Amino acid sequence: MTLTMRTFLCATFCALLTSVAVPGRADGLSAKQIAAIGTIANAALVNQHVSGMEVGVGRRGTLLYAQGYGLRERADHRPVTPRTIFPIGSITKQFTAAAVMMLVQRGKVRLDAVVSRYLPSAPHARDVTVRELLDQTSGLPDYLENPALYRSIVDGTVQQRTIAQYVNLVAGQPLHFKPGSKWEYSNTNYALLGMLIERVSEEAYATFLDDAIFTPLGLASTSYLTTFVAPGPDSAHGYTYAKGAFAPVGNYDLSWGNAAGALGSTVSDLVRWDGAFLAGRVIPPKFVEIATTPPAGVPVIVSKRPQDNVALGYAFGWVDGRDEGRKILWHNGGLIGARAMNLVFPSDGLEIVVLTNDTGADPDALALRIARMLYSSS
Repeated sequence: MTLTMRTFLCATFCALLTSVAVPGRADGLSAKQIAAIGTIANAALVNQHVSGMEVGVGRRGTLLYAQGYGLRERADHRPVTPRTIFPIGSITKQFTAAAVMMLVQRGKVRLDAVVSRYLPSAPHARDVTVRELLDQTSGLPDYLENPALYRSIVDGTVQQRTIAQYVNLVAGQPLHFKPGSKWEYSNTNYALLGMLIERVSEEAYATFLDDAIFTPLGLASTSYLTTFVAPGPDSAHGYTYAKGAFAPVGNYDLSWGNAAGALGSTVSDLVRWDGAFLAGRVIPPKFVEIATTPPAGVPVIVSKRPQDNVALGYAFGWVDGRDEGRKILWHNGGLIGARAMNLVFPSDGLEIVVLTNDTGADPDALALRIARMLYSSS
């Protein structure tokens, strides 16, 4: 799963553009802008050595453009369509955080309560608050740093486990710092939040999200994935490009992603999600403000590359940043075989979503390039 703008885990190529009609309004983009998006995407397929990608552009939840490029499955030469389902990795955290805030709204969870109130046996449960899990300031070690687990993910031999079993991989380890004093990305925080959702709601994490978010918003292509490849006929397979060739990634178990990174979706659904969430149709606007405002004085450390150095702070599954002076909210995701980016410009509601099925892809840079093109040509 990735946040780079930082990394979590870390033959002849034919780029295909599939011309399939998409739902939503297309009059928000000019023909010149649409052509430029295609040029940018096709160049990225070649330059980044990506098997396939799906690009979506929206505004305040209305889909303006969705297109598939390249191949979702190479053995049978199956193209990516605008409706191909991709694993989205840690973009999952936006949904997990929203689910927690729904429980806060219902009076079932308090942000500043210690975790032991809901999960008495969790690691450092009496030292860390719910809020510190959400904004990644808990100091809890990341279970993905477990060497054996990491190796099993990379080689595709990872076995199914419960969320609690992954969390317990850090049991007994000291906190990396005093909770609330600094920021450090840890998937353990969001795995614990998944456990909290299950304990408080008395529903499985996947069931709660389906009942409370996916079905009400009409996110018909978004679901919890038990394995990398989503069920159904239009799903992306994963690849890693190395030594001049695309090596397929097996359909490995995704239980290690859990509430931190196991959802699959499409660009159309994510555009709809962005619009609904930021408009206050998932949680009330005052809660949206809390969920998108990082804690004061706790900066996010990101790449020093100018094109990537956009993050100012981590909120509840949303990173607050700037690009060319414009405020942005974003989160990315990375798995072995897939990388994804969800980018929103809240001032005017522009949304750019890029989903890929290649370990080495850079959808972050691609989304920013598309956005800059749209602003410069408007």
